[in-house]
Amino acid sequence: MKNIIITDLDGSLLNHSNFSFSEIRSELLFLLDSQTQIIPASSKTKAEMEMFCAELGRDLPFIYENGAGFQNINHITLEKSSKPFTLSPAAINTEKIWEIWCENVSDELKDQCLFSHDMNFKQQIDAFGLTGQNLENALAREFSFNFKFFGNQIQLHHLKKILNSKNLNAQHGGRLMTLSGKHDKADYCNFIRTRQKIHGFEPFLVGVGDSENDEEMLENCDLACIIPRPHKPLLSISLPPERTIVAGSVAPLGWLEAIRKALSLSQIEETLRYG
Repeated sequence: MKNIIITDLDGSLLNHSNFSFSEIRSELLFLLDSQTQIIPASSKTKAEMEMFCAELGRDLPFIYENGAGFQNINHITLEKSSKPFTLSPAAINTEKIWEIWCENVSDELKDQCLFSHDMNFKQQIDAFGLTGQNLENALAREFSFNFKFFGNQIQLHHLKKILNSKNLNAQHGGRLMTLSGKHDKADYCNFIRTRQKIHGFEPFLVGVGDSENDEEMLENCDLACIIPRPHKPLLSISLPPERTIVAGSVAPLGWLEAIRKALSLSQIEETLRYG
């Protein structure tokens, strides 16, 4: 059985405050060297994901901008491809997203939203918790926008209804909301399973997340690991307890704790399946 970890980054694998994973870097490398596949899946931009891979020192496959694209898919297909990436058919470029937003959202609802590109420099630093090149990478979005919503739940429901009718989606992340096409981190779960089975592997997908935009991904994996959030309630998903692991601490140590439990359960399941 092939263990494949599909993991959110901010607040799940990366520390919520300083975005560090240094405490578990050696363990991540050990997992990779032990043939466990790790696929980061995030609302982060392609540039941010490439920076994460560079800091880790490994060229990982990754899902970016909440499922808009999947990079380095040759690591999943096990084929040398001239095109080692794929874009979601639901991905919409930022120019078109903005056009739809301006034409269809009322001024009343627009007034409740502050987009990152309309923030001043200090507001951007406060919103993302980043500075310098890291902030530039976070703002380099191709298929989504980040924004803060200041309205009430009724207004948010109304906004989501309008966006849904125009094939757009507004998802909650750790710090900000993301406006994009109707794609999700979970969209590639079946692709990963299929490609692994074609090459003779029985995949065991472990999902790791902490926020609302991780729900679909977690529910489409064989086992879900939920990481607690500082000063926020624990993410609730509709999976039976035997398919869910809740970490006892925040990221990054909570990530490692949950993964160790998940891989132990995977080993038990493989023993029961094959004897």
